[in-house]
Amino acid sequence: CVFPEDKCDLSIWPKIPTDYIPATSEYAKQIRNLATKILAVLSIGLGLEEGRLEKEVGGKEDLLLQMKINYYPKCPQPELALGVEAHTDVSALTFILHNMVPGLQLFYEGQWVTAKCVPNSIIMHIGDTLEILSNGKYKSILHRGVVNKEKVRIS
Repeated sequence: CVFPEDKCDLSIWPKIPTDYIPATSEYAKQIRNLATKILAVLSIGLGLEEGRLEKEVGGKEDLLLQMKINYYPKCPQPELALGVEAHTDVSALTFILHNMVPGLQLFYEGQWVTAKCVPNSIIMHIGDTLEILSNGKYKSILHRGVVNKEKVRIS
């Protein structure tokens, strides 16, 4: 858990590098603010009042942000390995910060498509919770992570 701060167990967070905790805490605050804005736009898209989806997923006080760091080592035979199996996310929203190494694949129109890595971008997708709350208007995307032959991938 990275947000809200009072629900974080900092004792399990890395102590090195020394700026990890302050940097991660600030990142979490910024992502939390972004989530509020995205949920507001999605609410309006459903014809609801601006704060409705955020309220339904926990509101300003109880919406939790969790962080997962995925490390995919370079793999000499990537066609024989899979980083993370195909799945949808149970969350409302997922934000992915990447290191510019392709490997996120989305299942689209019956085939796996590799997401483009845009410099200084964060990838966002809808999770199962928002698909349910929107009665299917917003879709949770089936995705997977694949390894790279030449480069380490971190997301």
